[in-house]
Amino acid sequence: MGIFMRNYNKPGKGVDENAPGSEGVVLFFEIYIRKFWKLIQVNLLFCLANIPAALIIFFLAGVFSNAVFASFPTEVAGIAGLSGPDFTNPDYLIIYRAIDIGIRAAVTILFTVFWGSGPAYAAMHYVLRNYSREEHSFILSDFWDALKDNFKQSLAVFVIDLIFMFLFFYGAFFYSSRDGIIQYAKYLVYCLFAFYTISHLFIYPLMVRYRLKFTQLLRNSALFAIASLPYSILVILILAALTLGLWYVGFFMMSTAALTSFLAIYVVAMLVLLNSTLGFIVSFNAERQIRRHIDEKAQIEEKAVFDKNSKMENPRKLY
Repeated sequence: MGIFMRNYNKPGKGVDENAPGSEGVVLFFEIYIRKFWKLIQVNLLFCLANIPAALIIFFLAGVFSNAVFASFPTEVAGIAGLSGPDFTNPDYLIIYRAIDIGIRAAVTILFTVFWGSGPAYAAMHYVLRNYSREEHSFILSDFWDALKDNFKQSLAVFVIDLIFMFLFFYGAFFYSSRDGIIQYAKYLVYCLFAFYTISHLFIYPLMVRYRLKFTQLLRNSALFAIASLPYSILVILILAALTLGLWYVGFFMMSTAALTSFLAIYVVAMLVLLNSTLGFIVSFNAERQIRRHIDEKAQIEEKAVFDKNSKMENPRKLY
């Protein structure tokens, strides 16, 4: 039986006398403030564990960098005061390398924020899931246990994401360069890209919570994305504001001196807090949507949690 059959005729859940009085945005900030220092620890651990995946994305992102230089050679050279590319010119080389590194770094950040980055991202979401449910978490041990438990599925998702990154890129590039009615197929690629991105708001939260086959994981993530589309779009907009929005402000509304300081602060924020903050936004929303749409009668196993006191694995009950 699927886990996505919402029963509109069942009675309400009632009120748990131990449940917190706050809900929604208020509860989000209450948890966020209470777990602020824990989020910093989670962020630092994630950045360390995510180095292999980040390096892979950074390397492959050279495709995007090359596309920019191929599409705008004159504009890039113009920044150095040249009429065309000249790799013998030191000023051009500096600008070329700066743009190349900037594009690769931007793709790496956006890929991680919107799609995730495999095992380390799954482990981070397990800890953040516990915080979203207002449950305790032993950061280091829970992170490591979740990384091992979800390694195969999260790695498979990561590999598929890398493949789809290139498929979407080349698909949009191919159809945009065509003439006639076929060029409008690029909008289909854009729509598929948007839906694929929204589905990722649930892939990792469902992965760390339920024992699902890989096809079930992808299917139910897509169904949750559709059922909670307004909330999903809102989360995507928040993530975009904290990445693309801040970058826009930095690059187009700040002086060169201010931009340098901004980039330094942003890099530090990514290393210290921003990854876990963005992940917590995704996790908090996913937890609420799962509660709203889950079929409580579904025969689906929720993953066991390692009990540090009893040294036994205790399965959690479905909401």
